[in-house]
Amino acid sequence: MRTALRTSVVTVALAGAMLVPAAGTAFAAATATPLSSSAPASDNSRYEGEPVYIGEGLVAVLRNKAEGPEAWIREVGPQWKPGDTYMVRVVTKLDRTLPHDTAKGLDLELTKAASARPVLVVTAADGSATSYPLPAGEASTDCRVGPVGQEIGAGMSAELYLSELGPKVLLFEAGDGGRGFAQLDRTHPALPESAGFIARIVNPSGAEPVFEWKTQGGNDTVGRVAFPAFPQGCKPGYAFTDDKPVTKPTTPAPAATPAPVKPQTAGQTSVVPKGPVAAGAELPARTAADTVDTATMTAGAALVAAFGALAASVVLRRRHGARD
Repeated sequence: MRTALRTSVVTVALAGAMLVPAAGTAFAAATATPLSSSAPASDNSRYEGEPVYIGEGLVAVLRNKAEGPEAWIREVGPQWKPGDTYMVRVVTKLDRTLPHDTAKGLDLELTKAASARPVLVVTAADGSATSYPLPAGEASTDCRVGPVGQEIGAGMSAELYLSELGPKVLLFEAGDGGRGFAQLDRTHPALPESAGFIARIVNPSGAEPVFEWKTQGGNDTVGRVAFPAFPQGCKPGYAFTDDKPVTKPTTPAPAATPAPVKPQTAGQTSVVPKGPVAAGAELPARTAADTVDTATMTAGAALVAAFGALAASVVLRRRHGARD
């Protein structure tokens, strides 16, 4: 009996040992099977174009399709060569609404932007310029006006643009080839207070927008310059909406003039005061204490009179008694 039981235990142990490797192999095979992914690959066709190296570690991706001529300036590094990827960080983008900008000391301008064959002109710090023709596209009416340059002080300059999208201002600071500082437009017409100076587009959605600035403190005046008008035949892509004027606080109403004193009629009796009162002195107002004192004096006088009458009556009685 014991021998049979031992034999059964050994048999079960051997069977378990044989099954463990098989189970492990099956588990490994199941986990090694790759999961299928249903996520679609990203579509970069909107940003693909003809990449050209323009120096300073920058590539210009040139496009001219339904969106119009575009030059996407991307930072690729100085070791970039044709065939390498260019889908990297965007530094700026030039198009018909923003044809001029600077990056890393290079002056970038999209010329002939309204024509069917625009050209990107890159000017280096030494003044040398290189042209990069964009692919041929369709010509369009150029409703862009600018840039109109404006010095605003404190080493800052501004460029004003106007297009069917509205007014736009590019702010540049001195040094580093005129590095871009900020951009103002209809949706962001003013710098925040943390900028340390004033730069804003007044009436950004109106018919006559104005650029205002104040870069110096103290009593320095605010500079103002109007944006150029739209070219004839061009219309903005938005309805004009002028800024509401600032509501001035209303002045308080003057205090009411006291009504004149009416002269007294003949039926009324008036008492003309004498002495200092007649000279314009004011009588003190009567108080409750004054009323109490007057009442007390009146009661005292009556009491004295009563005692006097009583004393006189007593005297008369005594005289009559003496006579009798």
